[in-house]
Amino acid sequence: MAWLHPLSLNTEDQKSFREVLMGFEADLSLYRLEEHALSKHAVKLHQRTDGYFKALAYVVSTAAVIAIRSGSGSGSGSGSGSENITLKEIDAATAQLG
Repeated sequence: MAWLHPLSLNTEDQKSFREVLMGFEADLSLYRLEEHALSKHAVKLHQRTDGYFKALAYVVSTAAVIAIRSGSGSGSGSGSGSENITLKEIDAATAQLG
């Protein structure tokens, strides 16, 4: 299913966008993804993607790759094997959004 119109995040309908984020959270196969890792950043994610599903999918998948790469490394970072999406990964993924 492709959405051509952005998902809203307003007082009348906050549920749809948050449900999409919870769907992503359920499907991500990250080692230690915190509960509500994405949905707690719903407002920021909506602002940065304007609610467009394609942009949101790109940011979430890119943030997951960043989390895997930074979490599986043996150097500095948030800890080896953490594989969690935080605002840091969302910021980095959003910066790559053209």
